[in-house]
Formats: sequence, C-alpha cells, structure tokens
Amino acid sequence: MKKNMLRIVAILMSLTLLAACGNKENGSAGVNEDTVKQLEEKIVSLEADNAALKEENEALKVEIEELKASGSGGELIEEEEEELPVFGAEEDGTMTQVISIVVKTDEPLLNKMQMLGDKLSEEVFGGLTMKALEIKEEDGKDILYVDLIEGSGEVGAKSWIFDYFQGSTGGNMTETALSETFLQREYGGVWIDGVHFTLDGEKIEFDHVPNLSDTIMR
Repeated sequence: MKKNMLRIVAILMSLTLLAACGNKENGSAGVNEDTVKQLEEKIVSLEADNAALKEENEALKVEIEELKASGSGGELIEEEEEELPVFGAEEDGTMTQVISIVVKTDEPLLNKMQMLGDKLSEEVFGGLTMKALEIKEEDGKDILYVDLIEGSGEVGAKSWIFDYFQGSTGGNMTETALSETFLQREYGGVWIDGVHFTLDGEKIEFDHVPNLSDTIMR
C-alpha cells in the first residue's frame, strides 16, 4: 500500500514538471498532452488498486477481531468426546459392561441413543434392529421411545420374541441390557429420565419381559 502511494506521488511530481516545461516550450505542447493523459490513466489505475487493498485490509482486521472475541486466538478448537458404556447381563441378572462407544459431547442426545442402540444390537442382540425414535416430554420428564424391529423370520435369523423374550433368565438379561444401556444411570450430564420400548410399533406384552411393557424410569 505504501509503495502505491509513493508511485502516485512520483507521478504527480512528474506531471508538475511536465506542466512547467510545457509553459516554457510551447512547441512540445502536443507531446506533453499525450504524456499527461497516460499518466493520469495510470493514477486512476493505482488509486483503484489502492482502494482494493484498503478494503482487503479492513476485512482482515474484522476477521482478526472476531477470532480474538471468540477466544480461539486463531487456533483450532478440539471437539470434546465422552465414553458411554454398553451393558449386557449375567444369567443371574447382574449388569455387566460388554463394550463402550466414544461420542462427541455436543452430539444431539437422540443421536447418542441411536449409536448406543446400534452397538448394543451388534454386541448383545445378534444384530437385531432397534430405532431410537424420539424423546418426548411427559409430565416434565424426558422419555426416550425405542422401537425393536422383529427379525426376518428366516431360518437361523435372530428373533426378539423367540430368542430374547423367552424364559425367565433370558428375559431378565434382555430387560437389563436394554434398560441399563439407554438409561446410563451413572452418567452425570444431561440425559433422559426414562425409556419406553415397543416391538414393531406395538406394546410389548410377554410374560418374561414384563418391565418392557411400561416406561422404565432412570
């Protein structure tokens, strides 16, 4: 920017000298007029460049101030992450951690629920699908709704009804794994207050998983 200003000053000085010479030498007036016109055009071009540089400079100043205000100092901020356990159960119903997942702390809560469900399905329930549908406020409490999707019915395919809702031991293990994984009772941050399960959109009513028929509170 300073160089442009110096060039403009130099050109103006040249114009002054040319004008003075023109006053002394009338015979070269035509040549001087052409030269002056060219110099004036250069001045216009340099002034345009100078204006563009000023605009760019102001934009950079604004960006710097915004970075300072955000407290980032221009440095990238690392996203915080947290680890959430996925639970299974022993035959006596004792809860046990089978694995954990790592999620971004600011990940939407419903997304965290779906990620927990996907890993729980993979590790404990033979890949059977479960969908975290929504979190609804009921009587001042945040309730998660999870729909369990029954298996295909093909030979060898897993089934909620025939593989995980049967027998008192199996039913107890299923209830524990499902409820404890989604409720995360030891989690200290913002979380749901309860979870409600359905099977293919319908109420679950099987003798060995009685707790799955109602909302399970944290």
